[in-house]
Amino acid sequence: PLLVQQRFMSKYLSKAAAKRLPLSTKRAGKGYYKGKGGTKEGRLTSKAKFIVDPKKRLELIVPDLTGFKLKPYIASTASRFAPEIRRRPGQML
Repeated sequence: PLLVQQRFMSKYLSKAAAKRLPLSTKRAGKGYYKGKGGTKEGRLTSKAKFIVDPKKRLELIVPDLTGFKLKPYIASTASRFAPEIRRRPGQML
């Protein structure tokens, strides 16, 4: 198992010690964005080179859409209601 040491957080750290802590959104400026925690698709070597692992890559499985009748987009002229729900002039509910 991989053990990760984490430094004890104290609000009374010296400025030099605070610089060495991992950067978080609380300690950074207004525009700092840490990300959404994406998947790791490889690993870093000791020389800081990234090696991609093909087993960890994202694989999208898309079905065969030949002969599929629906279009990918909806026209702006399309009604918001299905034809069987729509009221016609003179029709009672």
